[in-house]
Amino acid sequence: MRHASTLQSTLRCIIFGLTSIAVSPRLYAAEPAQIGESVYRSAYFLGRGDTGIAEADREDAIFYNPAGIAQGTGIYKKTVLFSPQFEVSQGVRDVAKSLSNSTSSAVDTVKNNIGKPISIGLQNFTGLVLRRAALGLVASSHLKLVAFNDPDSGGLQAIDAQADQTLGATFTLAEKFLGDHLLVGVTTKYLQRARGGVTASAADIDTIQAQLDDQSKFLGYGFGSGADVGLMYKIGGKMNPSLGLVFNDIGDTQIKPKETTEQNLNLLQTINLGLSLEPGTLQSKVKLLFDYKDITGRHHKNPYERTHLGAEISVWNRIGLTGGLNQGYPTFGFYTDIYVLRLDVGTYAEEASDYLGLRPDRRYFLRLIAGF
Repeated sequence: MRHASTLQSTLRCIIFGLTSIAVSPRLYAAEPAQIGESVYRSAYFLGRGDTGIAEADREDAIFYNPAGIAQGTGIYKKTVLFSPQFEVSQGVRDVAKSLSNSTSSAVDTVKNNIGKPISIGLQNFTGLVLRRAALGLVASSHLKLVAFNDPDSGGLQAIDAQADQTLGATFTLAEKFLGDHLLVGVTTKYLQRARGGVTASAADIDTIQAQLDDQSKFLGYGFGSGADVGLMYKIGGKMNPSLGLVFNDIGDTQIKPKETTEQNLNLLQTINLGLSLEPGTLQSKVKLLFDYKDITGRHHKNPYERTHLGAEISVWNRIGLTGGLNQGYPTFGFYTDIYVLRLDVGTYAEEASDYLGLRPDRRYFLRLIAGF
């Protein structure tokens, strides 16, 4: 659990910095941070509004729609040696920028940035992708933190910090039916998952430190297995329309804790829909995408938070610009693919509270894929 120890150390540093100004009256209302539930998120898809259910392919299809593995001809698709992806929120950037100013003290820096979501994400995928089958190993870690005025404690300052870490192995099978129009795929996964959270008064520093030091109270972990089922229907025609339907974590992926913990480690079942249009020529392509995720509202009650729009323009499938809307917030991305190396960079935003528009968390990402 080396990653878990790193997360705990990072949390401790951030929380102790926040508690140093617990008496400051400048804190303003915010909702506690929410940790993401996705085991893997594609930088390529994030740049275009986190869309791609109806046309996902290669390693991205394993997690977004396993049916996409059946696309194409031949047997071999890709070997991914490593694909590190790093995300950091604007809140972290603002703090670092303020600290670099010689006229600002650490206390002033925290005061000026209090209430802004702070998030960091790391992930990597390694695997072999064939047409109709894929094997993979995935690792991901996320940290989110926000300070807020707690209405349940008379408006006193509080800190909500959450972290998760997942290690897993995946196996995907997919096949074509109905004259290659209908694609069906299944991803099975075995996961080691850790999750932790601290919500306490910023003045109660001893309680927070005790929870961080006691892993059984802060970070629970366990093992479990689950499955995703995806369908993709290629309609055909000039615009190349495609429909996608995915059932992620069917019946909820149950993670059995290794030790007694108060943390809920399970991954909830979600149902996601997607539509894509792909007009273009042999040299260039334009993609228009629409995804509606979490149809049953397991994670998001607001329908606008489930809505994702994306667009892409590419040349020779080697250079591309992407854009879109993720939960109503704009996203942008750029990628270049030179066979053995691919680079994705960009930005997106996600709501960090229970109310859309209250606490947008603007994040910047970079992913480098090495493979052949």
